[in-house]
Amino acid sequence: MPKLVVRLLVPAAVAVLLVACSGGSSGTGSPSTSAPGPTATISGSPPTAEQTAWAGQVCSATAQLKTSIQGLATAATAGGGDAKTRVAAQLDVVKTSANSLVDTVAAVPKGSENDPDLAPVQGSSQQLKASLDTLEQSVIALQGASGAAALTALAAVGKAASASLAALGATAQAIGTATKDQKGTLGQAFAANSTCTALEQQ
Repeated sequence: MPKLVVRLLVPAAVAVLLVACSGGSSGTGSPSTSAPGPTATISGSPPTAEQTAWAGQVCSATAQLKTSIQGLATAATAGGGDAKTRVAAQLDVVKTSANSLVDTVAAVPKGSENDPDLAPVQGSSQQLKASLDTLEQSVIALQGASGAAALTALAAVGKAASASLAALGATAQAIGTATKDQKGTLGQAFAANSTCTALEQQ
């Protein structure tokens, strides 16, 4: 079985250059002569149509990968038929979905490379890659197992699938945090996309 190829994202070197206005004079005079201090704000520029579209594609790819991994877990636990064949076929679906997610995140719109909301999403791919590698190895082990060993191997596949879902959850959480905090432009792009809202609620 081919080695799972998930192109590893190299997290962007993120420079968080968000300057918050702070401070204010506390006047000692009468209320009529006291000026309120400026309000601090932390936000990026409004997202472009391209950034909003990209955010939707990332969320859709994340949801698709989740469905694919869940399908593999079901294939490993469903009774009857050839479990080895079912699991191997579903692994191919997982690999396709995983590469789609990685490629989509990597294709961040130009000018967004240093956005503070991007790094957590990219960074989560590290943990996801490791868990997917483990998942593939468990499927490979299943193919060479028989009898009681096959049952043990099937259980290992199910456990690895659960671990991969948990790792993918880190990506969904990063998107959800960006949506709520909106420290940069991409956070606003995620928040403006209904696909991302649905992902956060899953």
